[in-house]
Amino acid sequence: MEFIKELKTTLLIMAGFYIIIGLIMLITPTFINNAICYLIGALCLIMGGLSIYTYIGSEVYGPLSIAILIIAIAFIVAGIFIITSPEMFQTIVPIIMGVLLILSSFAKMQSASTIKKYNYNKWWAVLVGALIVFVFGIILLLNPFESLMLFTRILGLFLIVDGISSLITSFGYIKIEKSIK
Repeated sequence: MEFIKELKTTLLIMAGFYIIIGLIMLITPTFINNAICYLIGALCLIMGGLSIYTYIGSEVYGPLSIAILIIAIAFIVAGIFIITSPEMFQTIVPIIMGVLLILSSFAKMQSASTIKKYNYNKWWAVLVGALIVFVFGIILLLNPFESLMLFTRILGLFLIVDGISSLITSFGYIKIEKSIK
């Protein structure tokens, strides 16, 4: 009985959290994306600082210590760039994803051709999937910032749906709890 109460409470808290975060993502995707950029930038600066600390504290000098210093500088530069230019960073991410999706689609198209040669009946499904991935990649390349905003909104919508689902589930546990009493 106690387990059901705890589960119900957890589900209600999760539902509220998911719905609130989902609404924020749906209504203000720029705010969420900037917040994520600031978090990533801060993490890069922390990693850079830790790498410098490791470099300074290291008693070993040579290629390994130089690599640690280079990594530290790269993290710090990336962190400063992300924090000072979150919009630019947000534009770069979808472009990188678009290029990766296009490259992946070409590999899938090649795979479709290969498995067709070996008489696999569903080769066309692989080709259709590859073409869909290719189109998504092109969309990301042509309009990266809007694609990111749309993705954030869709993710927010999914969180809202998940929150509502958790809310409904918790009401089901309330019924179970009442029937046990």
